[in-house]
Amino acid sequence: MRDIGSGAGGTARSKWLMVVVMPHVLVEVRNLKKYFPVRGPFGRSKLMVHAVDDVSFNIEDGETLGLAGESGCGKTTLGRTILRLYEPTSGEAYFEGRNIFELGKEELRKLRREMQIIFQDPYSSLNPRMTVQAIIGEPLNVHGVVEKDEQEDKIIEMLKKVGLEPEHIRRYPHEFSGGQRQRIAIARALILNPKFIVADEPASALDVSVQASILNLMRDLQQEFGLTYLFVTHDLSVIRLMSDRVAIMYLGRIVELAPTDELFASPEHPYTQALLSAIPIPDPNVEMKPIFLKGDIPTPINPPSGCRLHPRCPYCKSMCEETEPELINVGGKHYVTCHMMAKK
Repeated sequence: MRDIGSGAGGTARSKWLMVVVMPHVLVEVRNLKKYFPVRGPFGRSKLMVHAVDDVSFNIEDGETLGLAGESGCGKTTLGRTILRLYEPTSGEAYFEGRNIFELGKEELRKLRREMQIIFQDPYSSLNPRMTVQAIIGEPLNVHGVVEKDEQEDKIIEMLKKVGLEPEHIRRYPHEFSGGQRQRIAIARALILNPKFIVADEPASALDVSVQASILNLMRDLQQEFGLTYLFVTHDLSVIRLMSDRVAIMYLGRIVELAPTDELFASPEHPYTQALLSAIPIPDPNVEMKPIFLKGDIPTPINPPSGCRLHPRCPYCKSMCEETEPELINVGGKHYVTCHMMAKK
C-alpha cells in the first residue's frame, strides 16, 4: 500500500490505496503443433513425426518456465518453433500480444532483437573461423543498433558481464574451454538486450563443476537484465534450481504444469511421479524407490490413441486407451492431463 494524499486545513488525513501488480504475460502459446515429414529411401513418405502436438501455455514477464522430459519428447522443437526457427504446422504463438507466426520477414527480423536462444552445444554453435569480437558483434551488425566505432566497447562490456576478459575479444573459439565458450554464446544472446531467452540445455554439455557456474551466471543475468527464460533441460535438479514453474512433456504434449515447489512436493501425473522418483538421493542411508514404467516410449510417428502414456501407465483404464485427456486445473496454478485426476 502507499499514501496517496493528505487533507488540507491543518487536519492531516491519509488515504491508502492497495496497489495490486497483475502478472504480465510475455509469451503465449496456443494449440501449437509441429510435425516433420518422414523421408524414406525414395523421398518423402506420408508419415509424419508428431514432435509437438497441441501444446498451450503462458510465460509471465520475468519468469523462468522449466521444460522437462525424456530425450525426444519435443522440448527443443517446441522452443525453436516458438522463435520461428522452425515453421509451425499449426497453432499460434504471441510475444507481447503480437502473433509471431503472422509476422513478415522484416517484422520478424525486428522482433528477433527481443527473442534470442542459447544453444546446447557451445562447440558447434560458434563459428570456428570468427573471433569473439565478430561472433558477439554479428547481431549488432545485422540489426544496426550500435555504431561501428562503439561496437568494441559494448562487446567488451558484455564480456565482463559474463565473466570473460577484454583481451579475449581477439581470440577464436578453439582457444577456450567449454564453459568459456558457453559464456561467449550467452554474451551473443544478450548483446541486443532481449526480453525473452530460450535456453536449450545450456549446461548439459559441460562438466558438473562448470555447470554450476553457468547456471549461477544465468540467474544473475536474469536479475540484472530482467530476462524471461524458457529453460529446456532433461535434468530435474537443474529445473528445480532455475525454474519458477515447470512443464513436463511426454511424446509431444505437456502432461503436467505447476509451480516448481508444488510439482516436486506433490506430483499428480504418473509420468511426473516416475521422473521424480528417479532423481538420485545423495545419502547412502536413504533407500530410493523408483517407479518403473513398463515398456518403451512409443514412436512419435504413430503415437497411441487416448492418453499417450496409457501403454506404460500402471493406472491405465479403458477410457485412457480411447479418450484423450484434457489439461485440467487441480488447484491454484497446477494443471494435469490425466483421467484419474478428473474423477477426483
